[in-house]
Amino acid sequence: MRIKYFKEVKITFPCSIVTFLIIGAISIFFIVQEQRERIYSLNLTHWFFIIVFFFITPLIQYSFGNFPLWLSKEEGFSICSTNLLILTWLVFYQLGYSIKKKRLDDLFSSLKRLEIGKRGVYFSIYLSFIIFIAFLLVFGAKNLLIRGAYREVLVSIPYNPLMIIIDKFFRFIPLLSLAGLIILKNKWANKLEWRILLLALILINLLVNNPLATPRYWAGTIILGFTAMLLKKLNRGKGFLAAMLLIGMLFIFPLTHVLRYRTAETVSLSDLRFGELKTAYTSPHFDAYEMSVHTIQYVAKEGITWGKQLAGPLLFWIPRALWKGKPVGSGGTVAIYFSYPQTNLSCPLPFEGYINFGLIGLTLFAVLTGVLFSLLDAYHWKISTSASTDIISLYYPFFLGFSLFAMRGDLMSSFSYTIMFIAAGLILLVK
Repeated sequence: MRIKYFKEVKITFPCSIVTFLIIGAISIFFIVQEQRERIYSLNLTHWFFIIVFFFITPLIQYSFGNFPLWLSKEEGFSICSTNLLILTWLVFYQLGYSIKKKRLDDLFSSLKRLEIGKRGVYFSIYLSFIIFIAFLLVFGAKNLLIRGAYREVLVSIPYNPLMIIIDKFFRFIPLLSLAGLIILKNKWANKLEWRILLLALILINLLVNNPLATPRYWAGTIILGFTAMLLKKLNRGKGFLAAMLLIGMLFIFPLTHVLRYRTAETVSLSDLRFGELKTAYTSPHFDAYEMSVHTIQYVAKEGITWGKQLAGPLLFWIPRALWKGKPVGSGGTVAIYFSYPQTNLSCPLPFEGYINFGLIGLTLFAVLTGVLFSLLDAYHWKISTSASTDIISLYYPFFLGFSLFAMRGDLMSSFSYTIMFIAAGLILLVK
């Protein structure tokens, strides 16, 4: 038995380390290359996700032999297999991103027709004031200051679909109103009115979308979105957003988790201790890599789901009360199978493809993700300008945060929230 284990370690240990280093080297290469050309992009956020969640933190976990959930360092074959599948994703993602897209000008011309209207912005601002008053009545100003207090009120709302709408869709409208007002600045004749509305929307968003009282993915999306808008207008800042991503993902992301359980009375600066980062890197905050391993193990035992796990995200708008067999997210599915008590776990996008259609699904998801990110990046940097007022130019800066959310997964949450965000922005198209 010992001899068998020794042989397995002898084979898998070099494989694990070497493949981790290859993943890291490829990521660094494309990050450096991307930063030479653009201030920010979806391609950049993709590679930052890879380097943080598939290289830096799993290598720390592997080195200490301490993974966030139930994975053991001794499962070297599974770790090596996961790394090889990640490398497969990287190859096919880059292939999809590099494919020359034909007839892009026609597509871009169509998108440019989706101009934000001043009337749409007025209507969205009007809704923002109503939402602001509703949030004050439902939550109270004090409970909008910290995430723990906000969650206590939110979970007390009995009807779950209503809770999702309040927490997501309504919350998106004031933020998109503010973004729409900003990009229409040059077309707004009454500058005093514009400044008054700007100040009002900033104050509304400081409560409704307070970064300290929102999930970390949404706080990051807000900060990244407005920072990107500012950097493009200034036409400078190469390396700045990259530094923000690295600091945010490696330091702020794990430290702010404590706010999830605090109220205005119980929170303090002592909760944010940098000395606990080592513990954070081996905690479920960074479960993305390990859940990738367990997704492979799940498929090895149960087989692929043949698209069943895609049905939930695509039909997220159907309540479970009406659809008894509605699948749970892929992270939860894997956790339930392995009898792990916590089901709110991630399932990275590559392995959403894998759990649905195996290796074919992973490669297909990689190519499609590469193509989509390439199209949006090309539109933003080749067609759109700092003065553009079309709906895609408004969405794009916030897609940076949503892309990280989707990459970490699971797809059930990230897809539904992204669709609700897009839907909330359509109000701005009212002419």
